[in-house]
Amino acid sequence: MTEKARPKVVNGTQLAGELGIEPWMVTRALELGIIPPRDKSKGWSREAADALALRVEEIREGIAAREGFGARRTAELLAELTGLAVEAADVPPLAEKTKLRVVGEFKGWDLYSVRDARALAESEEAKALMSELIAARQEAKARSEAEWNAWVEVSLPPDEAASRLGWKVAELKQVAQDGRISAGKGGRFAVEDLDVLAADEELCERVAGDRLIRADEAAGLLEIRYPTDWQHVVAAGWIAPATHTEARVGQRRWIEVPLFRTRDVESLRDLPGVPWEEVRAVRAGEPSPLREYTGRVTTRAEAIHAFAAALSDRHQVEVWAYHDDRTGAWELDWDRDDQGGPTREQVAAELRADPQAARYRSDITVGGTRWGQRARQAREIMTPDTAVLLCTRSSGTPTNDTETTEIIEIAVMDASTGKVLLDRRVKPSVPLGDRYAGGLSDEDLADASPWERVLVRVRDVTRGRLIVPGRPGEDQKLITADTERAGKRPMHLAADDSWVLQKGDNPFTPVAGLPARKGCTYLREELVRRSRGRGRAHLPEARQEGTR
Repeated sequence: MTEKARPKVVNGTQLAGELGIEPWMVTRALELGIIPPRDKSKGWSREAADALALRVEEIREGIAAREGFGARRTAELLAELTGLAVEAADVPPLAEKTKLRVVGEFKGWDLYSVRDARALAESEEAKALMSELIAARQEAKARSEAEWNAWVEVSLPPDEAASRLGWKVAELKQVAQDGRISAGKGGRFAVEDLDVLAADEELCERVAGDRLIRADEAAGLLEIRYPTDWQHVVAAGWIAPATHTEARVGQRRWIEVPLFRTRDVESLRDLPGVPWEEVRAVRAGEPSPLREYTGRVTTRAEAIHAFAAALSDRHQVEVWAYHDDRTGAWELDWDRDDQGGPTREQVAAELRADPQAARYRSDITVGGTRWGQRARQAREIMTPDTAVLLCTRSSGTPTNDTETTEIIEIAVMDASTGKVLLDRRVKPSVPLGDRYAGGLSDEDLADASPWERVLVRVRDVTRGRLIVPGRPGEDQKLITADTERAGKRPMHLAADDSWVLQKGDNPFTPVAGLPARKGCTYLREELVRRSRGRGRAHLPEARQEGTR
């Protein structure tokens, strides 16, 4: 390579070519600090490369001295060089007894010197030691395999062990937790110990009695119809679920499935006065003789709505009961009284105490719903003389440095009554020109008042009220900027606590681009919708006449 052809800056591959080494050696030498880091953004300068050319042997030696393999690759290298069956497990004890050094680590694993490993492969003494380590490992492995095979002959894995007893795996594990049997190596159970359990009639009877079954299996055990007869058994209070499990219905819906203890189901056969034979003799489609013990069975929806109505009467607040058809779950939420009650804890306690609805409390979310929070917020905003709704329409995006975004239309509406308090167009200080402004032009705004005149009315109709903006943050910013530009004071319009929503908050409903008055109308319609909550509303009896 002529001096003229030699580049002023070389990358890693070019440097390796000039030094006569492999590219990976440049990378490794960098990692080990044998060569200096790049002194140019794209590589090494010509001066640096020429200096390294004088150190090629030093670089090779430095890499070789510190190059290391993990135990597996070291074993493969030794096996290749010696012809012995060296494995990764042989390397650590070999390092303890020879001069095989640990030169580093990778992800917590030791790296062994490649140079030392090559030297050991040439030592007869080291090869003899490797042969001893290999023989000891193979002997230990053979002994371990023999012990395992012997154990397999007299033991069973958990599923086969449970099957031998006629139990479920979970039942066997529970008995093991109780200390009646212990799993051995590999989690297997000795057949001898299993036969001892099988001979224990009292234990087997207890396991069978504690077994959890579904409602349809319970009805089958009693030889009655499911759900026709079984629902009367539950409604009569003769049995209650021992626990519940979840089951998936469709793609997104999960339901809770009640599980009953077998012992409790079997004990129903001994209930005095219950005509089980008569119940079993009833043909399909005929009413159940058990009806007289329970009357009409209350459905889940009826129980929850009854609880919601009673809750409303007790606390004199509106209560909403909502059923999500997608998930099958229920949600209860409610308005608050003057003291902020009732609390979620109060309602949860009352639900637990309700004899009918308490059976479904695992299906019910009590308070804390997003839609309930929105309903209460909307009702607070719509309280008479509390808030106003404010929407603006602005000029288009500036096209040069002399233009700015200004209010060209503003409307204010009473949140409670929907009465329009202000609906005015505003003449901007800079003509609109070709800018898009929601369909308005300079001609449309020719007779409009300037902002300093409209501001007086805006301050008047919003004074002492909370302001609900159509565009959170944007409406407040425009009003403040236009007011300062006109040399006036925004007063309460600039205070953050005057505005219900701030910059970064989501609007109640999108109104950007709409005429200001229409935006206020849409905004109020959304508040009215939110204020109704979700599902069926339950009002105290004294307020039934005045349902909003």
